[in-house]
Amino acid sequence: MDNSESETIVAEDSIRAKKEDEVIQSFLSSHFPDNYDGDGSNLLNYTRGENIQPEEKEEINDLIGEADKQFDNSKGTLGLALDFVLLAEYLSNYDSWLQGYNPEISEEKILKRYNNAATSSLTLQRNSYKKGIRSFHNELIELFREDLGRTNFPSSPGHHTGEWKRYSDMLESAFRLSREGRYQASQQLFDLGLQRLETKDYEQRQPPFPDPFLDVLKEYKRKHPEEEGGSAYQALCYGYVKAEWPHLSFNVSKVRTGSSRQHRHGDIDGYFGPDLMISVEVKDLNIDSENVKSQLGTMMGVAKNTTAIAIAICRNIESDARETLEEAGVRVLDDADIEKQLSLWDYHKQNRAINGMVHFFANVEENPTGIQRLLTFIKTVDPENSALAHLHDSNEFVTEN
Repeated sequence: MDNSESETIVAEDSIRAKKEDEVIQSFLSSHFPDNYDGDGSNLLNYTRGENIQPEEKEEINDLIGEADKQFDNSKGTLGLALDFVLLAEYLSNYDSWLQGYNPEISEEKILKRYNNAATSSLTLQRNSYKKGIRSFHNELIELFREDLGRTNFPSSPGHHTGEWKRYSDMLESAFRLSREGRYQASQQLFDLGLQRLETKDYEQRQPPFPDPFLDVLKEYKRKHPEEEGGSAYQALCYGYVKAEWPHLSFNVSKVRTGSSRQHRHGDIDGYFGPDLMISVEVKDLNIDSENVKSQLGTMMGVAKNTTAIAIAICRNIESDARETLEEAGVRVLDDADIEKQLSLWDYHKQNRAINGMVHFFANVEENPTGIQRLLTFIKTVDPENSALAHLHDSNEFVTEN
């Protein structure tokens, strides 16, 4: 790995860490208000932990240590530790008993002071206020899995909140802490989670795969003195059809060869066994209301008289001509339609279409010049394309594509 790659990785890690910190601080600010009872305390002070005494710091360490220890058996216990801290913080807004550090608090005293209003989880109630850990755990699942990309944080809130009694040590530590201590503990629990939970990495190929067939559709010149008029577009459409319907066998002939003489319905006929499944007519033209019937009347007949899918592929089509064809049962594709479809094609499907074009020039049109011109263009947009094995060394078409 060279220095530039190393610097890129460090920069990416720094950006990710900053975003993670922003996510966590936003979450904590929603559960820890900016000030309490007008005492001047604020989140900045709690972040620093300036008022936490050594005994309480030891309590925080015990809580973090227990969460770390239990993590090996169940990742969800990390969320449970945070559940307890957030529950104590919520209740402290209504009960001064929880506002300062109190090492005498025990599970017994907690359950004596608060009624557990849940049968399968922990929901504490005193007078008119009530809160359960399940809602906190649901928030944490979304936070870890979605916002922080830790997809191996368990998505089973009922299981973990239902086992809260097994973790009385963490419950007691969370309730003993002061508000400032709980904020510090929350930060350290999140740090533990970021450290021990795996980051979801998205695989990215560098450089990205090219779009060779899309480039052919948009940029490849369709006319050349040594090619029959329309052959490049017919090759393109053959490649498209071949890639889109790979399960069919195709009958296709050279351009300017009448389909009736070749016992074909369209320029490209696709069969499954003996059955005609699709028939395609190719027109590298602008189709409008004046020429639609003369150019594509055959396809209208195919749509009417067969059970095959009749398809007209043309460079461009006016709306009224499209309406005429669709009313006759002909499916219509112009360059813009194909371009939209290609946005959903991966590289290998596009490459299958490229090889279809090469096959058409080599074995249908029998035009070596057409092959070389096409491959010369492909080399400019996809220099690693496997079809380039058939490209000759000559650069004759570098400026002609």
